[in-house]
Formats: sequence, C-alpha cells, structure tokens
Amino acid sequence: MNCKIFSVFVIVAVACLTITEAMSLRGLGVDLRCRCIKTESRRIGKHIESVELYPPSPHCKDTEIIATLKETKQEICLDPTAPWVKKVIEKILANKAP
Repeated sequence: MNCKIFSVFVIVAVACLTITEAMSLRGLGVDLRCRCIKTESRRIGKHIESVELYPPSPHCKDTEIIATLKETKQEICLDPTAPWVKKVIEKILANKAP
C-alpha cells in the first residue's frame, strides 16, 4: 500500500515540475508558436513608434515583424513582403550595422 502511495506522489511531483517548467519558459519570453496570425500590408509608417523583428525559429517558420503604434500602443504584425515594410527593415538593419 505504501508503495502505491509513493508511486502516486512521484507521478504528481513530476507532473507539477513539468507544468511549472513549461510556464517558466513562457515567462522568459519564449513563445511556442507564431505571434502573428494575420499581417497588415497598408502603409502605416507615420503611426509606428517602434518595430521588432523576429527571425524564423523552431517554433515559427516565418519572419515576424511587429510594430507598436504611437497613440494606442497597439501591436500590429506587418507583412514582410510589402515593399514599404522591406524599406523599414532595411533602415533598421542599416542602423544596427557597426
């Protein structure tokens, strides 16, 4: 009887550790899926406060470009194939070059 209780305890402990480990990955900013479901291709350059570029990863095969709007602080996914977005990316990369 004690062996069964111990076995159940070990299984529950391992399950709890597994769940908290997955939660801690998310807390560290690791997303396990793509962030962008749909993208915006219209020109909104004047309204953008900042832009973040996420390269392809094991969890998402797409390059994701997320812009934060000035007034609303809303995050919008930009279409990486749109010509104006390509220019924004070029400027960002040019400014980061040493």
